[in-house]
Parts: sequence; structure tokens; C-alpha cells
Amino acid sequence: MAAALKTKHFYTASSVDINNYWVVGQLLYGHNLANPIPDFARTEFALILGTNPVVSHGSMATVGRIREVLLDIPGRGGRVVVVDPRRTETARLFEHLPIRPEGDARLVAGLLKVIVDAGLVDRARIARQASGVEFALGLVEDVDLDRVAVETGIPRATLERLGRDLAGAGSACVYGRCGASMGRFATLTKYLIDVLNIVTGNLDRAGGWVFARPMVDLELMTKVLKANGYDRWRTRVDGIPEVIGTSPWATFPREVMTPGRGQLRAMVCVATNAAATSPACNEMEAAFTALDLFVSLDPYITDTNRHAHYILPPTLLLEREGFPIFTQSHNAVPHAQWTDAAVTAPPEVRDDWRTLDEICKRIGLVPSPAPGAQLMGRLGIRVPPYVGIDLFMRLGPDGDLFGLRRGGLSRKKLLRNDGAIKLGDAPPTGVLRKRLHTKDKLVHLHHQLFADELRRLNDGLADDPDHPLRLFTIRETRSQNSWLHNIPRLMSGKRSCRLRMHPGDAESRGLVDGEQIEVSSRWGTIEVPVEITDEVMPGAVGLNQHWGHQGGWQVAVAAGGARYNDLVPNDAELLDAVSGNAWVNGIGVQVVPVAAADRPAADQLADAVPAAAVRG
Repeated sequence: MAAALKTKHFYTASSVDINNYWVVGQLLYGHNLANPIPDFARTEFALILGTNPVVSHGSMATVGRIREVLLDIPGRGGRVVVVDPRRTETARLFEHLPIRPEGDARLVAGLLKVIVDAGLVDRARIARQASGVEFALGLVEDVDLDRVAVETGIPRATLERLGRDLAGAGSACVYGRCGASMGRFATLTKYLIDVLNIVTGNLDRAGGWVFARPMVDLELMTKVLKANGYDRWRTRVDGIPEVIGTSPWATFPREVMTPGRGQLRAMVCVATNAAATSPACNEMEAAFTALDLFVSLDPYITDTNRHAHYILPPTLLLEREGFPIFTQSHNAVPHAQWTDAAVTAPPEVRDDWRTLDEICKRIGLVPSPAPGAQLMGRLGIRVPPYVGIDLFMRLGPDGDLFGLRRGGLSRKKLLRNDGAIKLGDAPPTGVLRKRLHTKDKLVHLHHQLFADELRRLNDGLADDPDHPLRLFTIRETRSQNSWLHNIPRLMSGKRSCRLRMHPGDAESRGLVDGEQIEVSSRWGTIEVPVEITDEVMPGAVGLNQHWGHQGGWQVAVAAGGARYNDLVPNDAELLDAVSGNAWVNGIGVQVVPVAAADRPAADQLADAVPAAAVRG
């Protein structure tokens, strides 16, 4: 619909935490969606950065029973190292390496420096796979490992040992997700992660960094629709590059509030609670309120769509066909999956696509950028999304070619086979040239913007003395962002929104466990209870996100809590400059007891400074 409208006001959740993947995919491999995955099931060494897969079940890596798959690595003599500010549910099972929030880019640059200086780069293999190798290796020439140690909180000796062990493993994969994707250098971090996988000889190798075998070739599909790309245009107000045809979501309030040609005045939202789950919640809500027209497709009255002019309830998950075209692109065990509706929807309730199509009919538009779609629409032919997905699946390498290939995939075949068919035991290897979209079939490592980003990182970002603790997000079991908090059984037990803090930091502030505290950043203030625990490293505090509901969800609203994103900025200069990803992890906060919040700032600061520092 956005493509047919030729609007640049097209937003997705990707710019909160995953645009950095899309940018690196386009620049290195020639397509936004060309994203290798970690081959955990066959690796000897897994380095996991800023993600908690035992709870999240994997992101950009679709791994069934991921806890068991990871536990099998040390079970067969390998290693798993989890780098995180908190001893997460995943970290408790393996080697845990605490890191200061937003330190990931420095860590990966430091590991690359160790490997380059030790002469451990697999030059023969990388020469066959990539161009721009000397550029990538030269980026870390001036990296100071002592400075890396200070700014990550990881001792230099540990960094050097980790780098050598990673390069010396028979197979290894480095995998980073939300914690590594929600800082001011998210794209640089992702680029360095890929470079680390490549220079250690682990790209397109069993147990390394591999390409999945999807049931639908989304890379081909988006090429045909001319959707893939990067920096083909820039946003109207902030001048931020587009990513795969979308604008960064953080720019939304300014696009609504800034007059002029192209000002955003109407919005259709599909399945999003963006006001609560995005940076600067209050600015987001104000922008939604200011729209001339706001339409929301959602079964609930949420924090976001309570401001809508129309709320159109769609069919729910079990009331429609399911074909997970996004997650299947990252399947660790290749398979095809397509399920029929499990229950019948109430009368007159439509799928999301049909509602959008009905709106488009009334304005004389076909919601598709596909070649010939507008002509077909004028002839009265409207093609449901599943027909297009089935078409690309049948034309793909595992498709039935419309009956010409025996045993191939089709929608009908999958529905007859109880919804799923296994395509292989593991992702294929030796397929790099087939999977690359670059003209010379090499990975392109030379991009000046990464040198510029590393220079910006090395110029230093000063800590904020008024907000000395670094805040990071915590993902929970029985939660999926904000949308499971209204289910009574999932909210049972002692679930609550609380700030985790190290005992030393709590003691220096005179805090006791369970006390109500005020958490403030330069952009907002919230109140939550504190949980004092040594699972969080000193100097860092963690908060479970997407609580503090203010919509019409009775259970979710009754659960209370506060909104993490009230503390988060959406200023253009504080986004990841390359991808537009929001800055969520690593922002500075101050923590004081609620009772002390009304006292003069100087008194509060004195309470927050350790006694030894006062004596100094």
C-alpha cells in the first residue's frame, strides 16, 4: 500500500532494533535480507553478544529447542561465551562475560585487533570470499586494547585470550542481537561482527556463519518488487537514509509536527503498539493525537490506538492461515511451514490484508508494487498475499514448478502434510557465490562509512556525570514486547516491572531491596521498585521493557509498572547514524529513592557518590 501510494512515510519496527542487519546485508552481500545465521548445532565455539536466546528463543536465528542446542555445544567439548551486562538465563548456563552497556562495538573491534595482530586471520579463505579485506583489517590498526578494556569493563588479558581462542577454534560463530543492535553504533557493531566471522574463516562453513535455506526466496521477491536497497532517499526533516524502503520510526513525531510539503497527516497502523514500545513515548502519543486521520488495525484498545479515529479489529492468529515467511529465512533446520486456520473467525471480521485492500478499493488503488498489479486492479483482479507467496515458493529451488518438479513444495501440499515439511538437517554450506547479490560474487568489506563510524566512536562519547548508571533492557519469559501482558495466565505469579541493580551501587545510594525509586535520564523520569541483585554488573542497571500500560487492556493496565521508553530519546543526532536504529541500551540514568526525589539536586548527587569518592 505504501509503495503504491509512493509515500516515504512507511515505518516498521525494524528501526528499533534491526535496521543495522538490513544495512549490513545490503552493503556486504548485496541485499538487505541476505543475513547469515549462526550454525549453533555444529559449532565448536559460540560467542553470543547482547542476547538471551534461552528466553527470546532466538532472533534472526530460528532455532527450535535452542536451549538444548546450545547446551549440546559444551556437551561435545565446545564452548559458549555469553557477553551481557547481566547474568541472564542464558549466561547462567555457560561462561559469562559482563560488559558495560553499549560496549559491544569496542569489544568486537578489540577482538578483531587481537586476531589481526596475532596473525590469526584466515587470509587464504577470505581472499576467495571477499574484497576490501585490507580496508577491514586496517580499521582496527589503531584500536587501543587498554582503552577497550576500560570502556567495556573486560580486562585486556581476557580480551586477548578470547580473541585467540575464537580464531583457534575448529569452527566458531559470533552472534549479536538486540543488546548489540540498540546503541548509537549498532550498524558498526553488526559490520564488525560479520567481519569477525569472515576473517576467522567461518563464513559459509559448517559450525560457522551460514545462509539458511528458506522455503520462499524473499531476496528474489523483494528484488522483483524493487523494495530492497539503502540510502536511495533521505527523510524529509532529519535527512536520515532510508533502509529497505522505510523511514526510521524515531523520525515519526517530527514528520507529523513539521509543516511543509510532504508533512505526514494521516496514518494507518497494523498490529502495533508503537506509542508504548518506541523511543520517547510522550512525543509519539502527541504525534498520533495531532494526525488528521489515524486508523488502527488491532483487536485491542491500546496505549497507541486510544488516539485513533477508527479501530478495525482483524482476524486473530488462529483464525487465519499461517505462513511464517520472515522467520523461515533464518531456519537452523530448513523446513517449509504453512498451516490452515484453526478456528473460524466471527462474521464480518476480515484479515488485515483484506481490510487494507477494501480501503484501497475506495481510493482507486491496488496495494501492491508488483509489475502489472495496478492494471490487474483496474480489471477487477485482486490477488491475496498468500497467492503471491505460494507463487514465489513454487518457483523457488524447492518448489514444484507448478507440477513440473515431483515432490516440490506448494501451499496445497503443505496443508495436506499437517503444515510442515523438513527440507534438510542443517543449513547448506558451499553456497556463498549462489547467495551473494554482488556483481562480482564477493563479499564487499570496503565501505568508508564504517571508517567514519569507527572514527566517531574513537573520538569518544563522554559519560554523563549527572546520570552515571548505564541502563539496558531485559527480556522476560511469558512476554513478547508488549502484547502478552493482557493474558491472565501469562501474568500470574510474582511478575512485576522492576529495576535490577548491583548491591554495591544500591549501597552507595542507600537503597534497600523492593524500595520505590525514581529513575531519571535526560529525557524523562519513571518510578519503579528496585531489585538488588549481583546478576547485574556494577555501573549498569536493567529494566524489563514495555510495562506501564495506559490503554484499555484491563489485565495489562492493572499490572502497573513503568514505561522504559519514557527514558529514551528519539533525537535525530542520537540515533545510529547509519541505520536510524533507536538508542535504547546504554543511556545514562540516575537513581534515587522516591522520598529523596523532591530534595535539591546537589543533595541527591551527594547521596549517589560513593563515600570513597567523597573523601577523595
